[in-house]
Amino acid sequence: MYPESVEKVSLDIYKCLKEDLVKIISRKDAKWCKEISLEAICKYMLPKFLKGEELILTEDEAIQLYGSCVADLTLASLKDRGLIDMMENEKGQTMVFLTKEGRETAEKMFKQK
Repeated sequence: MYPESVEKVSLDIYKCLKEDLVKIISRKDAKWCKEISLEAICKYMLPKFLKGEELILTEDEAIQLYGSCVADLTLASLKDRGLIDMMENEKGQTMVFLTKEGRETAEKMFKQK
């Protein structure tokens, strides 16, 4: 789906981040974590490839990419648990919203505190 060079460098980047990402998301399914993370990394690296830039990251880009991976993993985990759902609006932006179960869970959590 992505150019070979983007997939290769994305896999190398994922290998560097793997241990931390799996710990943060606290999910034992390494294949799931890899799939979600690689998609985020490839999406991040593709514009560099299309501009003809070198497929390397500055320190700031690496921090930004790490944050994107954590966000994508968190959203995917919440969606898998049925707490959120997503859809695109008319502008092509992804909209995230709580499901009925998500609202009920949030209400319970806030009442406990």
